Amino acid sequence: MEADQRSWLENRLHAAVDDDFYLDRDEEKRIKEEAAGRGMAIRDIETAIQTELKKSGAVSERLLVDELERMLRQFTDNDRLLDRKEERDAFDHVVRPAAGKRKGLDPQVAEAHVASFCRVHGIRRQTAPRTLSPLVIGGIAAAALILVVVALLTFGRSEGEGIGPIPAALSQSDKVRVDDDLRRAAQYVDQAQYTDPPERSAKAMLDDIALLDPQSSYRSEDVNSLKRRIVDHYLALADRSAGQRDLDGARRWLDRARLLKANDEGIREKARQLGVEP
Repeated sequence: MEADQRSWLENRLHAAVDDDFYLDRDEEKRIKEEAAGRGMAIRDIETAIQTELKKSGAVSERLLVDELERMLRQFTDNDRLLDRKEERDAFDHVVRPAAGKRKGLDPQVAEAHVASFCRVHGIRRQTAPRTLSPLVIGGIAAAALILVVVALLTFGRSEGEGIGPIPAALSQSDKVRVDDDLRRAAQYVDQAQYTDPPERSAKAMLDDIALLDPQSSYRSEDVNSLKRRIVDHYLALADRSAGQRDLDGARRWLDRARLLKANDEGIREKARQLGVEP
């Protein structure tokens, strides 16, 4: 990373966290997109962000949510139950400021994530929500009703007539994994982690879905929509780089777009327009 790029990024981060020592996910996403648009590598951006947060004692909401997710998975992988002590331990771990930090995770963000995690993964939760109880309870009830309707429709289809051949069905556990991977992929897109770092990116989650469901028999429209969204973003970045006469940068963005294996014709056309055909 060039010195002027690092200086810009440091100033941008200070402007975001100096007042409350808290970098929320939307702001982090904007910073990463702006930095990427200036030709900085995602890995370098991530390293610089973590370095500056450590210096200032500020926290990343994204990383705290990831840590909360890790603890929830650890507590519930075996028994599908989140008991009172486990929830309290996970909640306190991320909400209380860690050593060297001035803030913890926003309690409302933590509560919303716990509720969402339990709903998505079918986890039984002993503890009543700490805040926003009517909203969370209403959301859980609505989600339960939707699950019942979907289950009835699925059963009806399996028993119905004249619906034609059905691809090899995924198991319920595989569908849960696809749902989870798709949700995490969408989160990575919101955090501007499209293809990098490889193990924690939207592409990693989409690759996992492809392995689970090679026939694209479940939620294929949602998967393709997310792929197109990422490709469109890379095409826009390629345009921006070309506008700054950085054809190598434009070529790199198009190479990343090709990794998604979506809208190949659109990518080829953009390469022709910009004069960076492989």
